[in-house]
Amino acid sequence: MLRLIRLLGPAPIVARTLAPVLVASSLVAQQPHRTPIRRPAPPKPALQCFAIWPDTGSRPRFLPESLILGANWVGRSRTGFRAAAVSPDRIPRTGGEREDTLGASWSAYGPLYAADSIYVAWWVISAGGPPMGELRAEVNGDSLSGRAVEGSGPGLRIHGRSTSCPPDH
Repeated sequence: MLRLIRLLGPAPIVARTLAPVLVASSLVAQQPHRTPIRRPAPPKPALQCFAIWPDTGSRPRFLPESLILGANWVGRSRTGFRAAAVSPDRIPRTGGEREDTLGASWSAYGPLYAADSIYVAWWVISAGGPPMGELRAEVNGDSLSGRAVEGSGPGLRIHGRSTSCPPDH
């Protein structure tokens, strides 16, 4: 009997020492292949506002000072354009004392780069014709860069930065 006690003597100590290691390794073995946890991107705010300026330094008449990009879709379709505004949203008519009001919309187009690629168009609402100006740009965090075009012109290199949105939008 003493022989049996001597043989079992260190066994409980070994069992107590190895138990946590054995339990942990068996749990790891039961888990499926480890893949990184993918968390969805945080939702974009209802409004994103950007101050924009041209590389040339002087601002042409067609180029607004800021863009206000909304999250709401224009129309019934969930594909296509979202609501937008430009500021200033009124421009003087070329030959008179009256002003024209500008409308705008925007869309995201394809994951071309790590940045979000956007297209913004703005137009004179009363004219009902083609856009007065267009901007294709990449948004990287709080900065924006791209090209703005008036009609079918060559376009201007544009830069921008995120700003706080005006309270009336």
